[in-house]
Amino acid sequence: MYPVCEETNVSLFIDNQKIITFMCTPENLKELAMGHLYTRNLIEDMEDIGSIRVCNSLKNIYITSEFISMDQDLSLNTVLSSSCGSSPNFNLKLDQILESRISFDLETLKNATMEMFKLAVKHQKTGGMHSCAVYCANKEIIALEDVGRHNAVDKIIGACLIKHYDLRDSALISTGRISTDMILKCAAAEIPVVVTRSIPTSSALELAKKTGITVVGRIMASEPIIYLNEERILK
Repeated sequence: MYPVCEETNVSLFIDNQKIITFMCTPENLKELAMGHLYTRNLIEDMEDIGSIRVCNSLKNIYITSEFISMDQDLSLNTVLSSSCGSSPNFNLKLDQILESRISFDLETLKNATMEMFKLAVKHQKTGGMHSCAVYCANKEIIALEDVGRHNAVDKIIGACLIKHYDLRDSALISTGRISTDMILKCAAAEIPVVVTRSIPTSSALELAKKTGITVVGRIMASEPIIYLNEERILK
């Protein structure tokens, strides 16, 4: 059988009102929903969620919350494709610089990237899935996969939210190209370092510069590229 990336439509309901439909890989759906709401600045933490449930068909995610106002622009009934992300309700001012003083050495980031690839089973089998990981010092590395890069970012941020990781002292690692929406999500989550085995887009770098995010490309090369804010990277 030829390798195929699983993709299906999954709808998110808040207080029984549909707000968005993801085109995604139907796993880790609670994490996807939590990360999506968090990076859109619709919730601040797990305490803002009353309950979260995924139906047996894996087609719908149901959330109750007293803190999410349905009067906000929730892009009702938007279909979010796997090839492009949503622009968060970006309440963070773009001149607000992330001031985390955390630092990582390149060897540690390389090792964390290799660990991500070991955990990315579907990526290994298909070559077409995206994986994201979050590395925090003295914490278990978490890696999750999706057919969409931005979905993988939402999933991993949601997983960290559930585990109460402090993302202000973390590095996000991706298998794919770093795009603007991924930097937006990392800025909203206050993740100071973004790493990829690939490269970023020019717009992503412009936004990373405005928000103070360190970007490292081609992490598995003999000489990785430190694009911005290199003071957080120890060579």
